[in-house]
Amino acid sequence: MKGREIAASVREHATADHRFVKWWRKEEDFLDYDLIDRFLEHTTKDEEIGGLQLLTMNEMRDEVKRVGGTRVKFIHEASGDKIEWVHQAKEGGMRTHVCAYTPEALLTIFDVETHGNPVDS
Repeated sequence: MKGREIAASVREHATADHRFVKWWRKEEDFLDYDLIDRFLEHTTKDEEIGGLQLLTMNEMRDEVKRVGGTRVKFIHEASGDKIEWVHQAKEGGMRTHVCAYTPEALLTIFDVETHGNPVDS
């Protein structure tokens, strides 16, 4: 699948619920997740990938929960949904971070938890 086909496929199949793309190289030796808009912005017309899958917030939440385990909690409050994430702080020790339940926050947590390598997670 080349760049133009990728963009056309995403635009054709994405619904308002889809916020993420899971994609892999044709050699199936690399897997990555990204926000749909950022993925399309960085895809070149000559780029070739093996395939992709569109994901909703709920599907990405499940991926984050899978890699983060008990360190990630999803909280429903009257003021809005939030994510509570316990992770290693740069200065050592554990840190609890509470943030809004957004696509960007989910992807950031996923990337940190997988160390940028979702295949080994």
